Amino acid sequence: MTTLSRFALGLVLVTGAGLSAQDVRFGVQASGNAPLGDLKDAVDSKPGLGAGAHLTWNLGGGHVIRPRFDYLFFPENGAYAADGYGVSANGKYKVSDLSVGVDYLYFLEGKDEGLYLTAGLGLHRWTVDYDYTVRIGNVTSSGSESDSTNKAGFAVGAGYNFNRSFGAEVRFTTTKFGKNEGSANALQAGVTFRF
Repeated sequence: MTTLSRFALGLVLVTGAGLSAQDVRFGVQASGNAPLGDLKDAVDSKPGLGAGAHLTWNLGGGHVIRPRFDYLFFPENGAYAADGYGVSANGKYKVSDLSVGVDYLYFLEGKDEGLYLTAGLGLHRWTVDYDYTVRIGNVTSSGSESDSTNKAGFAVGAGYNFNRSFGAEVRFTTTKFGKNEGSANALQAGVTFRF
């Protein structure tokens, strides 16, 4: 069992213990993501898209716990290098993030509508897939590599629920990715829908 699946199982068990007596709703979210830090360089400054699912567990008095599952991906990027001695290399790479976590939401009006602040912790599984072609003179070689790392992350933000079903949210997320521990920060703007 991977670290990510253990974390997800633990999250379900911890939140599931008291769910039957509380106001629990299922929801989905979608987001656009502006990369920051080392992630911005890794994805050639291209924005990413995200989607996921969540539960909201209303504790009353404006306090809400939100376990969540997210998938974030950035479009394929290309890179090229040549040294002038008959050697050239080009490649395409994709970056994605699969994460599970839990957020705390505090609604300023004391009910789960209107303006809220949020902070959360999560476990992220970053994957970088790279396909490359190297040419030395008349000889060409191609291949592919994949690198995955598990990293803890943190998020803060604010949102607004227009009603009990529909809302919008802005979050700053920070984590590390890759073997070199690069910063994988992002500014997310998204919408949420609860059933």
